[in-house]
Amino acid sequence: MITAEIAHLIRHNTVAFVATVTPEGRPAVSPKATVVIIDERTLAFSNLRSPGTVRNIEANPLVELNFIDVFRRKAVRVGGEARHAARGSARFGELLADFGPWADYADRMKGIVEIAVTDARMVLSPAYDTGLDESELVRQHFERYRGLVETGELVGPATREET
Repeated sequence: MITAEIAHLIRHNTVAFVATVTPEGRPAVSPKATVVIIDERTLAFSNLRSPGTVRNIEANPLVELNFIDVFRRKAVRVGGEARHAARGSARFGELLADFGPWADYADRMKGIVEIAVTDARMVLSPAYDTGLDESELVRQHFERYRGLVETGELVGPATREET
């Protein structure tokens, strides 16, 4: 299910946009930056500040995660069924062993959301349809972001929201 190519993109672009549905039936999307691959059929992310996401999963466990490599203009869509393992539960302890890259956050984790993957696929930008190759797309987007950094346009006010 999670192929080597998909795993590579996830590992190098760990921020996922997680789509859930609220108990009222409204769509909700929230960024999560502590995603790990447990195995080829399982992903997980930590619940650091995610009361809304956890509430939504408890009402409807179906989720979709989207990982984007902005430079290579590729993405991964992962669908599945999620469940929340609260801190102190046996499952939390088992999953925590896989969070090595995020060990500094372990004391702050309220739980871990585990996703049983039912679908995973790559998504390519239509830019590839024009004949551009990956190296040219990376070069173009690197130049664009470098320009944003040089002009200071990437710096903005910091906010803290719970999702």
